[in-house]
Amino acid sequence: MEFAHSGPMADSTFSKISWTEFRPNRSRLTAGAALTGVGMLVATAGVGVLVYELARAGRSWTGSWEVPPTELAHRALRHAQTATQSAARAGRDAWSSYEEGVS
Repeated sequence: MEFAHSGPMADSTFSKISWTEFRPNRSRLTAGAALTGVGMLVATAGVGVLVYELARAGRSWTGSWEVPPTELAHRALRHAQTATQSAARAGRDAWSSYEEGVS
């Protein structure tokens, strides 16, 4: 395979390389690919064990709380709803008092 180049890069080393001599050992490539696949499977199993243990420990930890996480979430939601309603009311009141002052 030859490359036709023009200009200052025409005589570069890249254009003088004989790519027909590039012949990697196929059995080593196959072995490398197989080892990569096995490594990916082992890594996937490791991630699975890690996630399982973190989930188990998290459930155990939250199970020992005096107030369950669902109740904490409900409290936070009610607090956010109350804050939103208060802010909306305050904004409405401020706008009304502004309109009264302008007219």
